[in-house]
Amino acid sequence: MALHGTKALEAWCKSITATYPEVNILNMSTSWRNGLGFCAIIHHHCPHLIDWDTLDGDDVYKNNKLAFDVAEQHLGIPSLLDPQDMVECELLDRLSILTYLSQYYQAFH
Repeated sequence: MALHGTKALEAWCKSITATYPEVNILNMSTSWRNGLGFCAIIHHHCPHLIDWDTLDGDDVYKNNKLAFDVAEQHLGIPSLLDPQDMVECELLDRLSILTYLSQYYQAFH
């Protein structure tokens, strides 16, 4: 049975990020908080844009800022999320994450 909508997007994200250390997509909100998931998707498709080996899973602001800036400058994906919000909010807005990730999907397909 084929997946559709948010389940398909989640499956795509999981398949892209599965081999990346410290990236464990369990849901479409808090799993994205440290920014490594966004960086992994970009790195998977455009490894020259993200130096994966320099990332630190504990540096939430830096990881998110890097991903959001690279996505906007190189992929034309407007930054719908704010790196500071990712630091300060324990519970992220699922709809905002899904909307942002859907733009990544569109950019790479």
